[in-house]
Amino acid sequence: MRLDTVTRIILDHILQKNDFDIPKFSQNEKFKCQLILQSINYSLDGFFNETEFSENEKGRIVYTLLKQGKDASLILEKLDWQGFEHIISVILDENNYSVLTNFRFKDEFTKYEIDLLAFKFPYLFAIDCKRHSTGFSSFLKSSAEKQKERVEILFEQIPIISEYLISNLNLPIKRKIFLYPMIVSWKSYNLKFYSDIPIVSYDNLSGFLQEIDEYRDAMFNLSLTFE
Repeated sequence: MRLDTVTRIILDHILQKNDFDIPKFSQNEKFKCQLILQSINYSLDGFFNETEFSENEKGRIVYTLLKQGKDASLILEKLDWQGFEHIISVILDENNYSVLTNFRFKDEFTKYEIDLLAFKFPYLFAIDCKRHSTGFSSFLKSSAEKQKERVEILFEQIPIISEYLISNLNLPIKRKIFLYPMIVSWKSYNLKFYSDIPIVSYDNLSGFLQEIDEYRDAMFNLSLTFE
């Protein structure tokens, strides 16, 4: 299978900075392209005259294509791991979460990184994004275990990094919040939880977040209060 011409040209422009001559579009293709670009507040000329897109803009454009039913597997194959993370960040933002990307911290011996920290009271999610197409349950189980370990270490370091997190995630003072590890994957798998850690596909993430109150008691979490 191949991507349709309009989708391919939009992706090539934002990801590979390929120039495109608008007159080469057929009238039908030009109309389709205008509809897509209008939904993300771009004019046809404005979009193709743009040479630099922020990672957030790329994520929003790609996520718009996905929401419009474009072939997800073909689109996601064009993205690197950062591109996939930015799509997840856009989904979280649309669900009113404050987001930090590629959050780094350390303990006495080791440096760590969490792909995304996302907060909406009272939930603070530490998310590991898995773009890999492998469906092996052993891979997902190992990822969940490692993310749980990182979150436990993050929890221990909270007193040291609390000021930064409060400032950048709009965390509340003197109110209990709950820290949850999570895996967000490209594909859907039969494995939905492992060690009480959710494994959610990107296309089910919004639904999961909207129904989080139904899942929270069954999920591993650590409670904390920022003073």
